Amino acid sequence: MKTSKIYLFAIPMAIAGSIALSGCGRSTANPTVISYKQIGICKTYDTPTGPQTTKGNEGFAIFKIETIDNTKYNNIFNLDPSRLYVNQSNPEQMAKGVYSWNRRFVNPDPRFAQNLGFSPIVRATVPAGEKIDPKTFIVIPLGIDNPSQGPDENKYNFTLAYDTGTDDRGNIQSVSEGLLFVKGNAPDTKWTVVENCKELPLK
Repeated sequence: MKTSKIYLFAIPMAIAGSIALSGCGRSTANPTVISYKQIGICKTYDTPTGPQTTKGNEGFAIFKIETIDNTKYNNIFNLDPSRLYVNQSNPEQMAKGVYSWNRRFVNPDPRFAQNLGFSPIVRATVPAGEKIDPKTFIVIPLGIDNPSQGPDENKYNFTLAYDTGTDDRGNIQSVSEGLLFVKGNAPDTKWTVVENCKELPLK
């Protein structure tokens, strides 16, 4: 197995179209594994033009993408960070199907990374049989008033998913197809909402 920390790079838009097919051929037997941790939830971060603040019932959920392991699959995996999301659908929305889901996608604003001192995650190609270690963060603005209507004690416990199948007309073909997300936080981890994102352990 090869491990690398330097495969994250911008890719041409012509290649980006293949991202929608990046899950094709994978299965539960040979998934691409994305390991991550939830870092915390905050309400505001500074930018050169002033603070960026969420709505009253929202927060910025911060996740650290630790590794993307493509060693079990014999083809490349094209990562598009904008397809990462948290599903906050309630039972009624889930029953209607994916078009009615409350999916909260990554915020592409580069100022978060710039002002907190780390490199933003970018599109990347993970070669077949290899593993990369991005060790960087993503930001997802989402509801903190338990929109999914799950157990109240878990309302700040979020899990990532990936849109693997949006076609060129925006039709959703598959969700996390051929991908396995592994969350590295301890099962009993509890989170609270902090005011400034600088209070979070972003390292």
